[in-house]
Amino acid sequence: MLEITRCFHGILIAGVVSNLIQLLGLIAMRKHNFYLLWIILALLLSGCSQFAVRPALQAGDIKEGVLYDLRSQTPVARDHLINAILASDYVVLGERHDNPLHHELQLWVLQQLQAKQWLTQLNLEMIKPQQQKNFTALSPAIAEDKAALQKALAWPGDGWPWADYDDLVQFAVKNSISLSSANIDQDQIKALYKGDIPSPQVMLNPEAKASLLRDIEESHCGFIKEPQTSKMLSIQLARDDAMATSLLQARRGTALIAGAFHARKDLGFPLHLQQRAANKTLISLALVETDEVATQQKLSALAQQYDVIWVTPVHEREDPCAAFTKSK
Repeated sequence: MLEITRCFHGILIAGVVSNLIQLLGLIAMRKHNFYLLWIILALLLSGCSQFAVRPALQAGDIKEGVLYDLRSQTPVARDHLINAILASDYVVLGERHDNPLHHELQLWVLQQLQAKQWLTQLNLEMIKPQQQKNFTALSPAIAEDKAALQKALAWPGDGWPWADYDDLVQFAVKNSISLSSANIDQDQIKALYKGDIPSPQVMLNPEAKASLLRDIEESHCGFIKEPQTSKMLSIQLARDDAMATSLLQARRGTALIAGAFHARKDLGFPLHLQQRAANKTLISLALVETDEVATQQKLSALAQQYDVIWVTPVHEREDPCAAFTKSK
């Protein structure tokens, strides 16, 4: 009964009910057309499946190595992901930076997109604008030697180990895929922190702003409070805005590699992109570890954040807060 109610609500929105009423009037004048009425109703109801609510994915059913389309709430094949990207202007491959499997899966996606002649450019959170000159007009021949490539790029090793990204960069250079910055320079970071320049204008609802501030505090293990968190929020917004800009300045067929938090549709750079260019289409893929989908609450939250998730095992890592404790 609930689905039928939703169905007729959908039909009402489509303006079909008014047509149905007219048909019923005509049918009523023809006493032998009773069965025609039921045929019409059956045809209308047969199209109601699109208005039925899909059952939500259950956390207990989530499996490692599987892709889940959070829009349809279903597990999907790898081809489904690639086809969805091919139909879009851009894709972001959100990662846990230190998870080697995430980089392997990103490479696989890029290889498929390049084989389909979709991939034209690769934007990286790891590259800052002042380093862009090192990533421009590279000869594919230099990619044969990773050490030589690292030297030519003057790869920013601080926080971005070359071993994590060498395969991705090598693949792009070998295939003459442009590499571009998707971040901001240190001078801009300092100016934002001091309040010398304004942060980008983006419409954030109170929940999104609170979530960003909470994440900033948690990522620093609770060692920073206001007003530092608000200052760092300005930096976060500027980084997200730079990522959106990097896509808008690129051609269709651009992939962006960034941290999964930046890839969130509800508060990351996709929000900036949507507000600045609503006509552009983006697939937000997040590579997530099993502990991020361990409860129904976590899984339900992800549906608001990404289009597709790819579930991987948890990567063993040291407690990041231990380093903060030692430095204090």
